[in-house]
Amino acid sequence: MRILLIEDEEPAAAQLRRFVHQYQPTATIVAECQQVSEAAAYLRQHPAPDLILSDIELLDGNVFALFGQISVTSPVIFITAYDTFLVQAFEQNGIAYVLKPVQYAQFAAALQKYERLRQSFQGAALRQLVAQVAPAPRYKTRLVSKSRAGLYLLEVAELAYFQLRNGVTHAIDGQGRAFILNETLSQLEALLDPAQFFRLNRTELVQLSAIERLEPYFNDTLVVHLKAPVTTLTSSSHRTPELRKWLLG
Repeated sequence: MRILLIEDEEPAAAQLRRFVHQYQPTATIVAECQQVSEAAAYLRQHPAPDLILSDIELLDGNVFALFGQISVTSPVIFITAYDTFLVQAFEQNGIAYVLKPVQYAQFAAALQKYERLRQSFQGAALRQLVAQVAPAPRYKTRLVSKSRAGLYLLEVAELAYFQLRNGVTHAIDGQGRAFILNETLSQLEALLDPAQFFRLNRTELVQLSAIERLEPYFNDTLVVHLKAPVTTLTSSSHRTPELRKWLLG
């Protein structure tokens, strides 16, 4: 069994390594990734693993963004501390959903489910079936903001960026108006088209069409100048390389 491990916390990764080899000593962890960008790069350059074990909240955002960037044909066991992503997990190749803290019995049950599926569909046939039944990504074109004045329907195409302010997510349109959202930035990453939206840092997500120009800053960060509203955002240094690639399509 060839396994790709996607986990950004070393204690959790170490536990999963132990559980994998306890369950099947001959299993091979072909790679370990801590970020969505790393996982995407690995899957683009290597054959699909038999199975993916994946956390959901990673260093550079939500793992569901991975499914919008590349075609993932391997079945996935999601291992997370959050119980709010169950529907999305099973829409994106998920065959099991294990909550942290992980107990070996839960982990073994998930692997046994994978084994049963593999025996039924035999390797490549399983991957082909998953690819066929996995729905094409459908991204949000409209969001809802609730306020005392009522509900505002926000067209995603008219929003310039999203920003976390005092722990609350705000959507800012081209006129500079801010609307409060219930979704977190990580949830928005999974809901919005990754070809059009990019997570600049822990608190900001920007739309491509809103960007006017970029300016080098310090420590490999970039200042992002927006057309409307006229304002600037700043990329974090570890996101800058991926930002450059994103801008080039």
